[in-house]
This record gives sequence, C-alpha cells and structure tokens, in this order.
Amino acid sequence: MMGLSMRGMSLALAGGMAMMMAACTSAPVQTYPDVTWRHLQPIAFSAGPIEKVAAYGVPAANDLQPDLPFDLGRMAMNWPDDRLQTVGTNDILRYSVTDAEITTANLKTKSGLSGMFTDDQSQKVDLKVGAKLELMSEDGTPKGEVAAVVERSRTLSESMSVAEREKAIYDETAALLMDLDRELDKQIHKNLARYVLK
Repeated sequence: MMGLSMRGMSLALAGGMAMMMAACTSAPVQTYPDVTWRHLQPIAFSAGPIEKVAAYGVPAANDLQPDLPFDLGRMAMNWPDDRLQTVGTNDILRYSVTDAEITTANLKTKSGLSGMFTDDQSQKVDLKVGAKLELMSEDGTPKGEVAAVVERSRTLSESMSVAEREKAIYDETAALLMDLDRELDKQIHKNLARYVLK
C-alpha cells in the first residue's frame, strides 16, 4: 500500500513538472527574411570602394525594434550591397543610414459594454528610414551627394495576436525599404547621373 502511494506521488510529481515545463515553453519565434534588392538592376558608378556608416543612433524609448525579430536599420545598411556596383576610379562612395525608427503609440479604445463588441484599432506604428549617399575623391573632397527619408504608418487592431502584429509590422517595413530604394534611385539618376555608367 505504501509502495503504491509512493509510486502515485512520483507520477503526480512527474506530471506536475511536465505541466510546468510545458507552461514555461514559449511558442517558436517567427523568423523573417532580410529585405533584399537583388532582383533589381544594380546601379554602376564610376567610383571605387563603398564605405557603409550606421549613423542612426540609439533607438527612442518607444522604439519597437528591440522587441522585433527583424531590424530595420540593419536591413537598410544592406542596400548598397545589392544595388551599387563600382567600376573604374578611386573615388569613394559613402553610404550612411541616417534614420531607422519603428515607434509606437497606444490609441484610445472604447471601454465598457460597447468596447466588448468592438474591434478597435489599439496601436499606431510609425516607421521611418533615411539614407545618404556621398561621392568624394580619394582625398575626401566632396563631389556630390543624395539623401532620402521615407515614412509609413499603420494601425493595429486590438484583436491581433502578437504574431499577426509582427507580420503586419514586417510587411510595412519591407514596403518602407522599397520606398527608400525608389527614392534613392530617383535622386541618384537626377543628381549624380554623370557618375553613373550607362
């Protein structure tokens, strides 16, 4: 009788531990691919090496990026790897990411009985990215530059899961980076066209 009691206690303890471990195990973290521009035709410059500078500083207190499984600033830093080629001279291209923010603010939602039956937009997400491309001679003399800053915003409903919110923010981030590419491309062909190889 004592043996059964001890065995029962052991099984109960093992079951309890298994339940605790299951409760502590979080769902798998969703991974998102880096945004790339490899599908686009590279812009060929009559220049030499490309320098990259992360000049966007420390995230603001309400910046979401530390809690997201992707990073706007890091992906923006990859832009010249996919979009720029250099041929022919010792002139230097310096690419700087000057802004990279994904900030959030809570929105007012309905309370009480009406709030229970309403799926309100509970959060506003603002995204901003900026970059600058400078062309200079080997000794550092400026020869030209272009800059672009693009922004997007979207709201998230209170019924969205954490995974749904992350996916929505990632999709907006990808669209924002494509906006940046289009603006930089336009500025380059407008203001640095004489250094671009046709």
